[in-house]
Amino acid sequence: MPARPGPPELYEYIGHKIRELRLAYPQGSLSQDALAAALKIAANTVSRWETGTYKPTAGDLDHLSRFFSVPITSFFPGITADEARVSALTSATGGLDDGDFEEVIRYAEFRKARRALEGAKRSKGRR
Repeated sequence: MPARPGPPELYEYIGHKIRELRLAYPQGSLSQDALAAALKIAANTVSRWETGTYKPTAGDLDHLSRFFSVPITSFFPGITADEARVSALTSATGGLDDGDFEEVIRYAEFRKARRALEGAKRSKGRR
């Protein structure tokens, strides 16, 4: 697997990704000013992100990912969906004590069991 880009290259990648998403916007190419207005940020911020002059924060990337309806991981090269899921779970459960952590695991297992039962009901109903 190729090495992930370091900080300068990462921000260059992020800038290119922002531009790519902006220009491929479903309702037609979106101007930097229009994107800035939608995100309620200064008009020149988008330009500075795209050129790497400004470095977007995780919060900025979250707003961008929600606006463009893409996962936040799309701004990071080489991160697979599985890695993103593991990272999200690790981050979300990081400060939990053992009892709370076990409760999260039980809840995840409950959700999987419920989904399996719902799938079985649907397939039984089709017969």
